[in-house]
Amino acid sequence: MAQLGHSRCRRAIVLAMLVCAAIVLSPGALVAQTPTAPPAPVPPAEPDGVNRGGYLIHSSVEAGYRSNDVTGSGDMYDTLVNLQTGPRILDQTLSMQSLDHMGLLFDNLYVNSSGWGGDPNNYLRLRADKNKWYNLQSSFRRDQSFSDFDLLANPLNPPTSTPSIPVLNSPHLFDTTRRMSDVDLTLLPQSRVSFRLGYSHNNMTGPSFSSIHEGTDALLLQPINMTMNSYRMGVDLRLAPQTVLSYDQFLDYYKGDTDTSLASFAPAQLPAPGVGPVELGLSIDTANKEPCAVPAGQPSLVVNGILTNIKCSAYFSYAREQRIRTSTPTERLSLRSNYFRKLEVLGSFSYSSATSSTPLDESFSGLITRTNTLAFTGTGTAAANRISDVLDLEATLHLTQHLRLIEKFYFWAYRIPQNGNFSESDYSCAMLPCTLLSTPLTTPTTTNTLIQSSFNQDWKRNQTELAWDISKKAGARIGYRYGDRDFNHFNDYLPGDLDHFVGLEKTALFGLWARPTHSLRLNFDLEHTNYNGVFVRMSPRKEGRYRFQTTYTPRPWAILGGSINILQQSNADAQTQYVGHNQNYGLTASLAPRERFGLDLAYNFNSVIQNALICFNDTPPTGVTLPFVATAASCAANDPNNPLLANSYYTNHANFGMAAIRFKAAKRVMANVGYSITSVDGSVPQFNILQPLGSVQYKYQQPLANLSVDLGHKLAYNMGWNYYQYGEGSFVGPTAPRYFHANSLTESLRYAF
Repeated sequence: MAQLGHSRCRRAIVLAMLVCAAIVLSPGALVAQTPTAPPAPVPPAEPDGVNRGGYLIHSSVEAGYRSNDVTGSGDMYDTLVNLQTGPRILDQTLSMQSLDHMGLLFDNLYVNSSGWGGDPNNYLRLRADKNKWYNLQSSFRRDQSFSDFDLLANPLNPPTSTPSIPVLNSPHLFDTTRRMSDVDLTLLPQSRVSFRLGYSHNNMTGPSFSSIHEGTDALLLQPINMTMNSYRMGVDLRLAPQTVLSYDQFLDYYKGDTDTSLASFAPAQLPAPGVGPVELGLSIDTANKEPCAVPAGQPSLVVNGILTNIKCSAYFSYAREQRIRTSTPTERLSLRSNYFRKLEVLGSFSYSSATSSTPLDESFSGLITRTNTLAFTGTGTAAANRISDVLDLEATLHLTQHLRLIEKFYFWAYRIPQNGNFSESDYSCAMLPCTLLSTPLTTPTTTNTLIQSSFNQDWKRNQTELAWDISKKAGARIGYRYGDRDFNHFNDYLPGDLDHFVGLEKTALFGLWARPTHSLRLNFDLEHTNYNGVFVRMSPRKEGRYRFQTTYTPRPWAILGGSINILQQSNADAQTQYVGHNQNYGLTASLAPRERFGLDLAYNFNSVIQNALICFNDTPPTGVTLPFVATAASCAANDPNNPLLANSYYTNHANFGMAAIRFKAAKRVMANVGYSITSVDGSVPQFNILQPLGSVQYKYQQPLANLSVDLGHKLAYNMGWNYYQYGEGSFVGPTAPRYFHANSLTESLRYAF
């Protein structure tokens, strides 16, 4: 019966979406501009609309054609921009407003869609309501994501290797499509008792790649297929004036059907008839014996497609199947009330109990020289529960007309008991060392693993603030926040197996706001936190946050703004010495002194720094001197396996600037001209002489121009030009070049009434 109910619900949702599509595809109601495109010029004023059937109706549709010209890395262009050539329906809107609130099916209807015809991001949104009866909101979104930043997980194979096989694409490239649907319905929204229903469907599919290390790193094909279905039900009960009690039930179901298999990158034939080819993996550096050394007397590891060293880590095959199923029911009870004149109360409590299970089947065939393994199979099952309790309370007590006491309390407790039962069978050979031509033994070495553990956390946080409106022109607040986090990790539930961490947070809060004149507004907030313990080495013991915002309107046509947001962190532990900050400074200006002219300016500077001591192990190739390694101190007494000690640093300074001018060249002509640039200058330690700085140093420029001409008869002609240019400040490395520049021209007609 549950399956039948779900089936009926899905059919109802599909029917609702078909009705939305019918509205969108009707004459005068088509679709949209991609969110990644530049802002279009300000269109002519909307017509007064059409009065028909008791409704005031407005509708518009913009359709056109986009043509692109890309020079350089097409994969990097698709990673950052991904706008392609072809016809487009750029924008569509339809609105219907009942003039007397006596509409038969709805009083207000609004449909908007964008990006159809080939853009990577498109959507359809619908809102409808009937006074006192219902409020409906629904949407469909499709996002196509392509990512191939080829330095990600790249082994940087040296050109001196024999053979030399550079990795030209990221081993973790992905090209996925995500489809998201949401429907929310409120029944009797203005009644004493109202009801809420909702459904969301989220599905991600598409090819992607990954890697795994079994003797050497292998490239894996990983076709992603993940689905989340969410059901929502709720009721609101008005107990008293300005007092609402709500109950919600959430049901979330997740399916993960992503499997992996061996992908081809560096195949080689074995020197024996009837034996299939092997994959040597991603890392090809024969000077450092990856995946193995070139035999004496041979010019290369692979000669005429034949592998010359059969004592080499390699893959005949690899596969992993792991289907994940998770269900998460959640119940929430909440209250909001302004019933008492001087007291405002908000509160909620939620409880959820998630269950997750997955079978695992893994198989390998090839050679792992480190363990003389020719094949292995792994099977088993795993399951986990997540029981969570969340309490959130807030109360505001108005002590006087200008003085308020604000109390917030947060409690979160969860436990995740988990278990796994796995069996692995490893096959070796009769005479060691094994080679790729060895015959596996028929009797494997079998290892059974039974895992039982639990990860638990309790987190309590209380915040008390006193807010004072000193006058109509200034105010202040002061407060204190106390937090207590308790982690417990149980391993196999045996005596002495508990990992226990306790962290206390003590935060001072302070804020000011001022409005010295009608045109000037200032806000300042400060938080200073001390932690008595850390859970990972990079966690801070001290943390400070400073925020400042201001807006100034000297004239009705001039709006100026500024912001400062600073995060400072530190951990003075002798073995960490962590120092970090994230500083952001921004300025904006919007000027429109005349109806026919406007100017927008923006500048933003962001500085990120993270420094900490690390112990590491590194042996540069012969003849290579890396300053970070050469100047390292000794960490052998602390960590013999990682005997080098150095201050690992990461810096990133990003400047963003934007200017846009809009002007009305004639009565029916509006034009925009703009330019934006992102310039990043940073640094990281160099562990490999072939390692470029990549995205730590780059410039990304985007000039644009667009034109809108009112042709009359409810028609407008729009033309937009965009230029994209991405370039890095360091050498390319043993990869494909990442530089590109591209021109994109979009021409369209917009019809509106």
